Amino acid sequence: MISRVRDLFQRNLLAKILALLLAIALWAYVMNDENPSIEGSFTVPLKLINAPEGYQISREVTSVVIHVRGARSQFVNVDEKHFSAYVELGSVNEGSQNCRVHVIMPQGFELVEVEPEAAEVTLDRIAAKDFPAELIVTGATAQGTTVAKVSQSSQTVTVEGPSSLLSVVSRVIGYVGLSGNSSDFSLQVPLTAVDEEGHEVTGVTVKPASVKADVQLARGLTKKVVSIKPVAGEGLPRNLELVGMRADPVKIEIAGEDNIINGISEIETEPVSLSDVTQKSDKIVKLSPPEGVTVTNRDVTVHIEVKAKAAKSGKQKS
Repeated sequence: MISRVRDLFQRNLLAKILALLLAIALWAYVMNDENPSIEGSFTVPLKLINAPEGYQISREVTSVVIHVRGARSQFVNVDEKHFSAYVELGSVNEGSQNCRVHVIMPQGFELVEVEPEAAEVTLDRIAAKDFPAELIVTGATAQGTTVAKVSQSSQTVTVEGPSSLLSVVSRVIGYVGLSGNSSDFSLQVPLTAVDEEGHEVTGVTVKPASVKADVQLARGLTKKVVSIKPVAGEGLPRNLELVGMRADPVKIEIAGEDNIINGISEIETEPVSLSDVTQKSDKIVKLSPPEGVTVTNRDVTVHIEVKAKAAKSGKQKS
């Protein structure tokens, strides 16, 4: 019995092996023809993982195109949701950097290409800075009245936002509209962060977002428009010299009894500290009106211009 089985396998062994190899080749050919390897593309959102806290993260690339290869039958039961792409931010530093795009795909697929291969990601640290809340009075009161005093619930506010935007903020302002009022009134004044040119800086948050302004009016006072004279304080570094100081606004309306304001042609500011001035800069300072004189806004901006002192030349030889 055993010899019969042995004879069965050994008889025409070479022909049987060739037949088996031919059968395998034919099977592979048929299978490849019926289920060939093809390529496909999927567009998927680009995820950010392990993002550090305390940063604003921005990027232009929000999706990528994944090109893959696999058997045709594998594409039947998959779509975009079976593929994913991400960038790893765990080791990314502050600033802009190109981060490699990683791809996750179902088993059996081969990654051909991902477009783009890297994505630029910018990390901007969130910071905070305190600013004076500057209230600007606009409009006019009723005939025969003038603004005696404007007080506010908070003198200082905090601006929060990305460091790159926070560095652009120059002032925080709010507008108090007089609107022809004839008696004392109060209102909630929204605050806005602006740059040196007075344009709103978007992307930052002012806390609190508004302050309460109490406006006191006075009657029977004479009004007059006078110039504002900035007064230089002490402390300018020795290597610098003061070129000039200019108030913004240049003029302001004052009010008071006739015998007090008739002889006034200008109002001085409080001394402007120059100890921290190293280049052309702006400072918000308060006006210093004489007793009995009122102004609509006590805060003004002073533009300060300095330059380096010329080096002293040595003595000429005779």
